[in-house]
Amino acid sequence: MPTVRAASVTIDARTLPAHNRSARIFDTFDKLPVGGILELLEESDPRSLRNEFQQYRPGHFAWDARNLGSGRWTIRLERVDERADTATFLTHCPPFANAKQSTINELAAVATERAYRTGETIFDEGEMWPYLGFVRGGKVVYTLLSPDGKTHALGERLTQDPLNESGTFDGGGATTRAEALTDCTLVLVPTEAILHAVRNDSELALGFLAASSQARRRSIDTIADLAFAHVLQRVAKFLMSYAPATVGMAPGLPGVENLSQAQIAAAAGTVRDMAARALIRLKNAAAVELDRGRVRSIDRARLEAFAHGVQAPPV
Repeated sequence: MPTVRAASVTIDARTLPAHNRSARIFDTFDKLPVGGILELLEESDPRSLRNEFQQYRPGHFAWDARNLGSGRWTIRLERVDERADTATFLTHCPPFANAKQSTINELAAVATERAYRTGETIFDEGEMWPYLGFVRGGKVVYTLLSPDGKTHALGERLTQDPLNESGTFDGGGATTRAEALTDCTLVLVPTEAILHAVRNDSELALGFLAASSQARRRSIDTIADLAFAHVLQRVAKFLMSYAPATVGMAPGLPGVENLSQAQIAAAAGTVRDMAARALIRLKNAAAVELDRGRVRSIDRARLEAFAHGVQAPPV
């Protein structure tokens, strides 16, 4: 049976007031020693909180969020040393949480690191990429190109997230294109080494199975959004990951000001003109503030209402 270390502190984030929610979480996290774990109970996708940690505590935390269904999420935040070696870094990646230390050491010995510049292609859809990658720093985006030439963003991968799981375990080509959304560094582990490791370490195999199950939940959520949510709702949902946990209008989380309307459209599975119309609707409803067509500030409560589809008819 897996041995899961107990959390040092547990907070029911659903009960925290919006005006100081993030401040209380960061304050509790900052008091943890290296190796200490903060467990949070949430009721919705915690992407905005992860973006906050990515911006303000880069390299200092390990993130493991689990969607348990029916509006139940658990997030385990471990305080880590940003100077950790490759073996220690792999230990903090969720699939390796209960793997044998000898397994991790063997994989670290054959792993390499590679840096990518913003916009650089990591692998293309269908490519036989010979690695399982893990994001060590920065952001990666998965995209697909439709037959009519439109690019659709399927999601971002942040620190400790894996890349190319499907190609690694089913022997096929990459299911999407992966591109560096920001300057980033990846830890690359050869596919054959990963396959050998999971054959000999059942806890590692279970770790990847759990990660695969979470990926399936994300895929179902994405499919449901594309099938049932209108464009305005999808744009609002995407921008929620940049919404600060504050009351009223406030500057969006770092990075939102760099998002072009084309990038927002790709993330929402639509075209630029439709995304632009949605942004104007959100602006007119005082859910966002725009500067030259780009989002600068967000009213989290108002935006959340649009994300839940309770504010307006479809765009």
